[in-house]
Amino acid sequence: MNILVISSNYPSNAFPNYGAFVYNLMQELSKKNKITVVSPIKIHYFFKKSRGSYGVEKCKLIRPVYFSISNKKLLGIDLKKISSFFYQKAILKGINKITVKPDIIYVHFVYNAIPVLAYAKENNIPVVVASGESTYAFWNEISPRIQKDLKEQINSVICVSKENQEQLSTLGFERNKMTIIPNAVDYTLFRPLTQKLCREKLGLDNNKFIVGFIGHFIHRKGPNRIIEAIKALDDSDIQLVCVGGKGQLVSNDFTVEMPPVPNSELPEIYNAFDVFVLPTLHEGHCNVIEEAKACCIPIISSKGTTVEEQLDESTGVLINPLDIAEIGRGISLIKENSGVRQMLIKNLIDKRGENSLQERSYKIMKILLKAKNSVNHNGY
Repeated sequence: MNILVISSNYPSNAFPNYGAFVYNLMQELSKKNKITVVSPIKIHYFFKKSRGSYGVEKCKLIRPVYFSISNKKLLGIDLKKISSFFYQKAILKGINKITVKPDIIYVHFVYNAIPVLAYAKENNIPVVVASGESTYAFWNEISPRIQKDLKEQINSVICVSKENQEQLSTLGFERNKMTIIPNAVDYTLFRPLTQKLCREKLGLDNNKFIVGFIGHFIHRKGPNRIIEAIKALDDSDIQLVCVGGKGQLVSNDFTVEMPPVPNSELPEIYNAFDVFVLPTLHEGHCNVIEEAKACCIPIISSKGTTVEEQLDESTGVLINPLDIAEIGRGISLIKENSGVRQMLIKNLIDKRGENSLQERSYKIMKILLKAKNSVNHNGY
């Protein structure tokens, strides 16, 4: 099957961490399908220095460049709308480079379906959307006509969580078009490794209790709340390792900052941690939690969010992500109570393999085939 993939989030040699979950799924699907990925890139990112290869690419990758001015308003002018215009034009430019008509269009995130609707309708191609947005803030920024077209023309929606399904249902998407398939992990890549060897390779202290964070250094993800919690604990045995960027960390003397790395290099980093902490405010379905679970690292993350679909008291510690003291108590619990720590590790080991990339790929292929056949038989 010829699959056209539209994604705003896909790795490059300059940004090897971007969209790793999309990349991993596409490499798996490419084993039995011909896949073309159209993923626009901002023109100033196009000239960024390479950080090394993000991995082997088995798909045809089209990276049209576009101008992104800003997402703010200036003198009453909505610059975000101008940036969006250039972004959508870039997607169409990428599609125009395709020489073979796709059997199906697979879109990551609802917003990215907007520029392909006319092309899909004109060529009678079904559109399947993978929806893992943390929010749908864009919805009220688009016209009622486009909202209607999205709801009517999208053939199927793959939701990564119940929360995604509920939000889309509230927006008016039909429930019978939606299927919940959580994000998954490659268990051959993400697996337990020897902590001592991983720390030595990364230059980390084997005598420290290492708290780990991976993600953007932004308020929603919460690395600075982890820093404040560790400051309050005032424990010189604790070291924090933060992997990521796109923000700034609060100054302190116990944090090691690492740049983003390709997905293939993350297992050694996870396995250097004693505990993985992510006090996130909201997620679709959190990939880094699945990766930490696969490495059997105890996890502290957020109650009252979709994280509760991924963790419970048998596999992690759930905290109020805005409560600094509660984050600190979670870290102390894992550090000081070896019984709790070993119980969590044992349960994570027992549950390994429950959410594999291969199984997710199989489920998604069934949806793509069903969508393809329904259009072939019935049209729009």
